[in-house]
Amino acid sequence: MSRNVEPPTSVRSARVSAVRALAKKSERITTGQFIAEGIQSVREALTYEPGSISELYATGAMISQHPILSGAVEIADEVLAAMCDTKSPQGVIAVCHLPNISLSSLNATQGRVAILSNVRDPGNAGTIIRSADAFDFDAVLFVEDSVDPWSPKVVRSATGSHWHLPVTYGVSLSDAISWAHSQKCEVIAADLSGEDLLSTPTRAAWLFGNEAWGLSPAELSQADRTFRIPMNGRAESLNLATAAGIVFFLASQAR
Repeated sequence: MSRNVEPPTSVRSARVSAVRALAKKSERITTGQFIAEGIQSVREALTYEPGSISELYATGAMISQHPILSGAVEIADEVLAAMCDTKSPQGVIAVCHLPNISLSSLNATQGRVAILSNVRDPGNAGTIIRSADAFDFDAVLFVEDSVDPWSPKVVRSATGSHWHLPVTYGVSLSDAISWAHSQKCEVIAADLSGEDLLSTPTRAAWLFGNEAWGLSPAELSQADRTFRIPMNGRAESLNLATAAGIVFFLASQAR
């Protein structure tokens, strides 16, 4: 993390524009960087992966309130706000290196993996990462046309969990399933016509699809079996992140 960065003093400075541009996927790919906003995300990055941070900016008030930000470059509130993607900045932003995580480098030690295919909502994606972290999953794999897990909205929703477990992006569903099988994990797909989930295996990769239409027949055909969460009430279905949280809890209790 650079402590010698010249503090930008204008909202029109080149550095402010460069940081703000990281809200765009194309810029993240070009630079190999992403942004983390808010004290919770930044604290976890500083605690668990300090080497991932290349630049750290914060307001004077935040630096005074949080000793962990002592190495941050102090900038004015309006300058920091111009860097951020959110309308209500939390006073701190970090520029971080995108991790280079390959499937071959991963090990499903706990036998718990999440695979997300064509999941588009950033809030759902971040919440699922957070739930996977809470229930000690080995990894979250974003495949096909899923939302970029390093977008500002996903990172904010995950509240620091990106630095607790591996998150991969851009692999194909077939490669993700092949890897899961190599780790002795059964691939179990969420589908409203699947069997009621009454028990969970000790090793499984849980496959979830798009929020609106779920998994396609072609995607379902690649799974070992399908499941649904039995419901006694009148709701037709559950929000994707809610359903994933329930499954992750049940998976964590498998013996």
